[in-house]
Amino acid sequence: MMALPQVYFKEVQKQFGTGPVILDNINLEVQAGEFISLIGPSGCGKSTLLRLISGLTPNTAGEIVIDGMTPENARAEMAYIFQEANLLPWLRVQKNVELALKVQGHIDKYRRKDIADKMIDLVGLDHARNRFPHQLSGGMRMRVSIARALSLSPRILLLDEPFGALDEMTRDRLNEEILEIRAKENWTAFFVTHSVAEAVFLSSRIVVLSANPGRVAEIIEVPFSYPRTAELRETTEFLDLVRRTSMSLRSVMH
Repeated sequence: MMALPQVYFKEVQKQFGTGPVILDNINLEVQAGEFISLIGPSGCGKSTLLRLISGLTPNTAGEIVIDGMTPENARAEMAYIFQEANLLPWLRVQKNVELALKVQGHIDKYRRKDIADKMIDLVGLDHARNRFPHQLSGGMRMRVSIARALSLSPRILLLDEPFGALDEMTRDRLNEEILEIRAKENWTAFFVTHSVAEAVFLSSRIVVLSANPGRVAEIIEVPFSYPRTAELRETTEFLDLVRRTSMSLRSVMH
């Protein structure tokens, strides 16, 4: 018997005020532990979909259920990683990672340090824990942002194009690292990207959205087993799926 979905969308619509409908008739069921990538044309509502899941903005119509709760009530189970690392420049890596825990207000400083230490080790920044953000590369700053989000022990991780501003080699390496971390931490991911190859490499399923308004045009199953390594990108099967997904994306661009 199939488990109940962790995240459930039924006929979800989003409209801001009297403006155009941004998302319409979104139906989607996501099981715990899936890695879901959202791709589509600019303005199709990918980031808005993340905001609906997180409860940062309410849906206009339809139903969203997360672990049996509304998004607002499930917010403590989630963490958000944005395109910019958003680190405080006057805090060292250690304190930037502790910040999310400090904001929660109920975790003492010794526990915060222990959790931050673990997350800094997890993202491979033990050597840089006492550096300031300006002393870090773009990829290292993003690792700090990931560590800060993971310090909250999320069941669901929302990633809004976190690697979009990085060069291709750094992006590929962080893709591999985020999957290594996921294997240990076992969260469900919703990942917004404009890179088809990135979506294919990371995902268990890819949701292709059309625009004006955003609707689910296709859901593409990714057949590759985890763990995934850099060598996967060179295989015929991977390249074929990138081409097929690109064709699906092009079909909704017109």
